[in-house]
Amino acid sequence: MRIVSTFVMVASVLRVEAIHTPTARFAVERAVRAAVERLDQPECQRVLSDFADISGRPLREQLDRDGDTPRSFLARLTFREEVGGRCRDPRTLAFTSIGGREIVICGQQFWDTYRRYPAHVEALLIHELLHTMGLGENPPSSLEITSRVLKRCWSSRATGAHDER
Repeated sequence: MRIVSTFVMVASVLRVEAIHTPTARFAVERAVRAAVERLDQPECQRVLSDFADISGRPLREQLDRDGDTPRSFLARLTFREEVGGRCRDPRTLAFTSIGGREIVICGQQFWDTYRRYPAHVEALLIHELLHTMGLGENPPSSLEITSRVLKRCWSSRATGAHDER
């Protein structure tokens, strides 16, 4: 009997069958759920207008043209766990290719970081989502991309928090 994770996002299934480590699968499912909830917020969605694909079009335009939402776009991606290759670098948590439809997770590092800093991993998934939509890197730098994601998606406006001062 084959057990398949079926974390439902809208009418699609999160594809995590190629993540074999239970803790990594758990972390991916939880981090994707949280990232999707953030991307449902208008302030967080502004990150899609902050960056353009390699042809110069804002990422938001791609979604609008295809009648997509960040949630439905993310639901079509596949997640796969890798042990060797780029994951030999202990600083690498995940990666993808520009315009690709697969996000590769470095299982142990991903889980270890998720346990300590879940928001960092959630932001990283949004970062990787931007690459799957066509965002290149260098420029903008990896740090610049993640910083913008954190600014847009973890600000008080994006989270609905109010300043009590």
